[in-house]
Amino acid sequence: MSDQLTVSSPAACPRPTSVLSAAPDRKPPEPGAEQEDRLILQSILNEAFNQYIFTRVDNILKLAGTNDAGYSKTVSKVGAILERLLALAGELEGQYPELLELVMDFESFTALESGQSAEIAYKQGLRDIGYIHQEFMAFLQQR
Repeated sequence: MSDQLTVSSPAACPRPTSVLSAAPDRKPPEPGAEQEDRLILQSILNEAFNQYIFTRVDNILKLAGTNDAGYSKTVSKVGAILERLLALAGELEGQYPELLELVMDFESFTALESGQSAEIAYKQGLRDIGYIHQEFMAFLQQR
């Protein structure tokens, strides 16, 4: 008996058929269309993932504001300092008209930086899960 499979005619190996009717008005995809579709899908998934992370990090930080005394104290101090800076900028607006805008920009960008750093750390934590799991399994196998 031979280990090779031979096909004597095209009818010997029927192709799978679909129960869906063929769309006669649909053109076959162009060579780059599949790659473009893949990139669009990847973009959509990345956006959804990033939105999930943004929402999750926001929820974590809100919980930390109520459950973590150190974080809550820091947030309160930052808020108090910002209020003092805004009051001072208001008082000095005649002398330094750009000061209020500068303080507002500083607050906006420090908040953005804080959020971005939290998201970066969260994403890295997700990536680290696989590595930690591998290390843990290796440790268990050694025992």
